[in-house]
Amino acid sequence: MDENIELTLIKNRPLERIFRNNIARVIDFLIINQQFNFTTAEISKSSEIPLRTVQRIKNYELNRNSKLVEILRLYSIETVNAFIEEAIDEKRNRALISNSKLV
Repeated sequence: MDENIELTLIKNRPLERIFRNNIARVIDFLIINQQFNFTTAEISKSSEIPLRTVQRIKNYELNRNSKLVEILRLYSIETVNAFIEEAIDEKRNRALISNSKLV
């Protein structure tokens, strides 16, 4: 990926796009960042969900051995990758248009 391309925080997360609720937003966050350990306060801040809501949701745990959880994880990762690719393409297209106007 081009180091000069800045990626913004994706507000419309993969599962949240389908379910449109805070639980989906937290699950998206946990799936995408599953290799890291975050406090509920960090999850709250990053996902823009009230701390109390995150604390209530975090009482549940995904069964990582479930095939359905693996499918959700793959869907989330692929969707985020598609968002990133679209953002990169859009930025490149804007740069090409800007450069062509200068010529």
